[in-house]
Amino acid sequence: MNKFWRHIVTLAVLTLALWSAGTTADPQSKSYSNWQVDATSLRGSFTIATREVTRLSARQGNSDLEQALLEHLDASIRMDDGGVRCERSALQQERAQPGYMRVTLNWSCAATSAPGSKPATLQLRIEALQAAAPSHIHFARFKLANGTGFERLYSRRQPVHSIPVATASNEVAPPIATQSTFLTYISFGFEHILIGLDHIAFLLTLLLLAQRLRDVLYIVTGFTLGHSLTLSLSVLGYVTPDIMVVEALIGFTIAMVAIENVVVERQLHQSAAYLLGLVLLVLAGLGAWLDWPAPAWSLAGLSLFCWCYLMLSHSASRARQLRPAVTTLFGLIHGFGFASVLQEVGLPQQALIPALFGFNLGVELGQIAIVLILSGSGVLLHRMLGRPWPTLSLIANTALCSLGTYWFVQRLYF
Repeated sequence: MNKFWRHIVTLAVLTLALWSAGTTADPQSKSYSNWQVDATSLRGSFTIATREVTRLSARQGNSDLEQALLEHLDASIRMDDGGVRCERSALQQERAQPGYMRVTLNWSCAATSAPGSKPATLQLRIEALQAAAPSHIHFARFKLANGTGFERLYSRRQPVHSIPVATASNEVAPPIATQSTFLTYISFGFEHILIGLDHIAFLLTLLLLAQRLRDVLYIVTGFTLGHSLTLSLSVLGYVTPDIMVVEALIGFTIAMVAIENVVVERQLHQSAAYLLGLVLLVLAGLGAWLDWPAPAWSLAGLSLFCWCYLMLSHSASRARQLRPAVTTLFGLIHGFGFASVLQEVGLPQQALIPALFGFNLGVELGQIAIVLILSGSGVLLHRMLGRPWPTLSLIANTALCSLGTYWFVQRLYF
């Protein structure tokens, strides 16, 4: 068996192992809520992806997803007024977008319901899904009676925030002591990329071919330019991509770069180009014939792209020359993925630019942190194991290609 087919077999075995292990398609766990605070009540809507609720269902042993979510929110969300728990009406299920579940919450607190009462500060505790998913983050938006609004980020480290209340439209709420909208979105963007395994995996595949600091700078710059452009265009409403296709393509970018890293070092780019192009073309044909959910024309386009890309990457030096352009192109895809999070959360219209810039800056800071950590870990691992770099690179690229392939197939077809 020649080297090329040994690599193919290795990739297939690892892919099947990851599939049987039940690797999640989207490791990020997140939820959102919108709150209206006025003189008599506090009304909120809690939104979460249905796939996240399955974690609760499995943990509680309850096959009814709606009941599992209602029971969990009943125990994990609490509003206090001066140390006294506020009264809440029964939770109600609301209609949500496909793939999501939404629940309404209505609270009545003494400080906000008493006639002539002074502005109060409430304590809202949200611990949703933190037991089932420790990395879970919850993003809450608040709008007060005087028209002002602000955002808060809830996590395992910060499950409680103070909520200032203006009891009438002409009253001024107590000053907000926590971080501003800009800083909140920086934190949101930073945490988003740090817990996003697919984005981290993509950065790692890019770094595995880099040999100099200049290569790393090109990679970071290209990725930044790409995702910043599509993030802004999508959030501002100029472009509306198919999120299912975008999430699948993120997995594809990981697999594609990992394959390139392996084949260019071993002069296998021609064989890989024909094989991968043929596989995608067959999937496109089967999809059109069997009416699969994956767009046939998209797969046919990927087939042509893979063939052209791998044929151009005929050597490691040539691949490094193409890497900045490819990184920018793939960054466009990841930018749509970032935008889907912001679109679900929403941006405050009174602070649109600061929020958008803050989120993007947070992503960049997280990206720099990831690059530094991965680079340092690679050097340390090489010294500890004493193995030649090509061996470590092959192992890492094989695992990343398997992971990216799994995400591509799972997100596109399941």
